[in-house]
Amino acid sequence: MTYGEETGNIRDLLVVERPAWTSLSGSSTPGGISALLRDAANVLAGHAVLYPADSELDEIRAEAREEGRQEGVAHGVVIGVAATLAVVTLGAIAVKATPPIKSRLSVLRSKRNRKPDDTAERGPLQAVPEPPAMQE
Repeated sequence: MTYGEETGNIRDLLVVERPAWTSLSGSSTPGGISALLRDAANVLAGHAVLYPADSELDEIRAEAREEGRQEGVAHGVVIGVAATLAVVTLGAIAVKATPPIKSRLSVLRSKRNRKPDDTAERGPLQAVPEPPAMQE
């Protein structure tokens, strides 16, 4: 297939250079724009210059990566500060709560180690009947 026989449309990504006081003309294709330049009064003012966007895209990608790194560092710092504050807060709570917990544990330990008073807790001893002997 030769150049003249190609069918369909080709889209190229381009960078537009134009004077600041102009705007690009609208296209007859919905959503498209033309390379014709218009001034504030909508009078034809010339043509825009179009350049391949490869080098521009590389710069944009590099800037986006750098911004992403900076954002990642900022998020890491925020998470680190929050984690440090949480650890310090939990440590302070543990220090404040330790004496009451120790005293309660010592009370429970002393109750567990205390020898029970046999007569007071068990009551009087009763005889237990022996099981009947089995017949052979």
